[in-house]
Amino acid sequence: MTGSGESHWYAVYCRPRQDVRAEENLLRQGYRVFRPKLRRQARQRGRACTRLESMFPRYLFIQLQSGLQDWAPIRSTRGAIGLVRRGEQAAVVPDPVIESLFRRADEQGEIDLAADGELIANEELELIEGPCAGLRALFVAAKGEDRVIVLLSLLQQSRQIELPRRSVQPLRWRDSAVP
Repeated sequence: MTGSGESHWYAVYCRPRQDVRAEENLLRQGYRVFRPKLRRQARQRGRACTRLESMFPRYLFIQLQSGLQDWAPIRSTRGAIGLVRRGEQAAVVPDPVIESLFRRADEQGEIDLAADGELIANEELELIEGPCAGLRALFVAAKGEDRVIVLLSLLQQSRQIELPRRSVQPLRWRDSAVP
């Protein structure tokens, strides 16, 4: 691993459900680490709750200087398995990817997808065009960039239907200036 001492971001692969532990231990060792996080709605013991989860489960990002830092301790760090590699070389994460994540994250590394206009699972939507305009549905999943799958309750039956993305609007946008 020879290099000019340039700093690059790499992905660390972690043990299952150990990315928090790996992050803490790598920080303790003096590495610069970034683990983007999301708040997700979940059910626990029958109650709705909000959980803070890794945006990329089992992965976190670490900034290393090529040729100047000893990377061996990463493999023996509790929670971490090692750097993501392409063959024998550690794979560099492109700077624009990391910069984009940093721009969207707050000081604690949390990214609010709702603020970016992203639809969130089980979010209530209003249908704004088509024969069902004015009805409400729940967001299920995105299907490509232009289509969404929603759960629509009609005549006491729930059906998953696929619609153009432009046909739905989150209720949180209803009274705001966000498009």
